[in-house]
Amino acid sequence: MVLKINDEGVSPIGLLQKIYDNFDHSVTDPIPILPYLILKSKIMEAIKFWLLLLPLAMVYPCFGQKMPVLKSYTYNISIRDGDDFRKGRWNIDAKVNPDIYEVAIAGNQKYKLVTFITDVDSLQLKVEKDKTYPFVIIVNDKDSAFTQVKTVTPAVNFTREYIKSHQGKTFVEIPAVYELVNIVIALTATAKNKKELVIKDTDYYQQVINWFSPYDQEPIVKKVDSILARSYLEYFSVKMNAYAFKFDSKGKIVPNGVYDRLTAINILEPFLDELQHFSEQSKFETFFKQHQPLYHQLIRTYSDSIGLAEMQKWLERNFQKTKYNSYVIVFSPLVGNNQSSNWFECNGFKEVQSHVNFPYRTEQDKKEFSNKALHIKDGNIIFTELNHNFIGPEGQKLEYQHKINDAFIHLATWIKEGSPAEKAYNNARACFDEYMNWALVSLRYIDYAPPLEQHKLISKMEKYQVEVRGFKKFAEFDQFLIELYKKRSKGQVVADLYPQIVEWFVRNK
Repeated sequence: MVLKINDEGVSPIGLLQKIYDNFDHSVTDPIPILPYLILKSKIMEAIKFWLLLLPLAMVYPCFGQKMPVLKSYTYNISIRDGDDFRKGRWNIDAKVNPDIYEVAIAGNQKYKLVTFITDVDSLQLKVEKDKTYPFVIIVNDKDSAFTQVKTVTPAVNFTREYIKSHQGKTFVEIPAVYELVNIVIALTATAKNKKELVIKDTDYYQQVINWFSPYDQEPIVKKVDSILARSYLEYFSVKMNAYAFKFDSKGKIVPNGVYDRLTAINILEPFLDELQHFSEQSKFETFFKQHQPLYHQLIRTYSDSIGLAEMQKWLERNFQKTKYNSYVIVFSPLVGNNQSSNWFECNGFKEVQSHVNFPYRTEQDKKEFSNKALHIKDGNIIFTELNHNFIGPEGQKLEYQHKINDAFIHLATWIKEGSPAEKAYNNARACFDEYMNWALVSLRYIDYAPPLEQHKLISKMEKYQVEVRGFKKFAEFDQFLIELYKKRSKGQVVADLYPQIVEWFVRNK
């Protein structure tokens, strides 16, 4: 066979296609047919490979520099980020272009070595500040995921002094700038119209409104309101990032030197001047000082009355491979039913940080339960945030990932359409974790609540999860886990039950 190629430029894909199109497809002789079929197969494989890389050619039209390629036969891979080995912590997603992995490089670091490790391959990058590093992950020889490593400023800086003062300790705080920002949120039109953002049926809320209402047209109030109106989820970013700032000795709002940001972006940082002006105009510092007795009373409730130390021991005992050096609980008397939690690691020090509301009791709960039962129930707010820092790492283990993804492939099986669950937990990992999160509440009831009130506590919680939050099969799962926990072998902990737990979800998908 002779193939004449035109003088004009021909792409590799076009060349391969021409070879295939010009091949004599009428060959019937038994001797040459086998090499023809082999050649046809190889050509088509090459065409597929070039088609696979075509989107990358569109993104990077100049191939002066060869883009690294990493092969994998699994969508869940590990990363060694400097000295930190993160097993199974990266999920390959070919739909995101580019899928960005952020690497934190401290001010005194010149570079960091980052290695992506698959089941069959590895790729090490020498990452420097203010640079990006693109590469391609080829999964199962067919899917291409354009991935990029991007350097960022570290979210936290745990110094030797900080580590020494926080090692092995738990802190419960109502920080000044944090409270200032919650007051600003309370003054916004969005918060006034949404009951879940701010709790309004307290004397403290009324005192806030009486003192600060004359300043509700300040620029910072309007700017925060525009952020909240744009997206409910921005509320968490505004509130949490207030913890990155403090008042200095002269009353000026400045970074606290520990946290650069508490979420992906410090959304509050551009508005510090407006926040400072609001603080000075409203005489916030005077208000804050006058309410110190109330703040200390609420902090004592969290520290002494709801079993915070007992919860930590329970979680550490049931998830023995997950360890943290310190716990920080941050709250405001104004916060409505909105909690969030995360953990931070720097210089070998791991800190859990939970942002929660205060466990105000309802009149109905006071009528239904004893004080002892209510003390346990009060702890649900913080317990269900601390949980995530343990069930998250456990559920991300490689041996569970594939089955969890398979079990939750149809989320409509597990969450009701249009429900709060659908809005906030609309992927396999988040949905599985939230089922586990509240089921652990039942296990804690079994271990600590008064025996005669356990059934009522559990039933009321299950009803709320199904009928209000929209987790359709929560009651079924909860009862399964309670029985599994009660019948566990001596020495078994919750982490040991994960194989049976994951299988239950697979069976009931």
